[in-house]
Amino acid sequence: MDAPEALREFLMYVIANLIEQPKQASIAVGTTQAGAISYRIHLAPEDVRRVVGKNGFTISAIRSLVNVAAARYGVKVSLRVDGVREEEFQSPQPAGAQAGAGSGVDGEQGGEE
Repeated sequence: MDAPEALREFLMYVIANLIEQPKQASIAVGTTQAGAISYRIHLAPEDVRRVVGKNGFTISAIRSLVNVAAARYGVKVSLRVDGVREEEFQSPQPAGAQAGAGSGVDGEQGGEE
């Protein structure tokens, strides 16, 4: 099985276990201009909030999982949920929060430096 299909199946498995309407979920696979594998997730309207999560924490965790799996194949990935703008679920850093502290859910991918 090639990387795009293996990662799509993994992503579908994760998402299907979070949502109420898995039969209405689909994932389109493409390629970005930068050469990354692009996954566009289409969900039933009532399932979008379940996948995005409060302040985008759930989708950030899903992205982290998919990025780790993609690294095994030596590829980069891009993940989007249809009908959701990134700005809708990103919250500003709380006052007094230290830069670099936390679990990397601010859209940046954690990793080795």
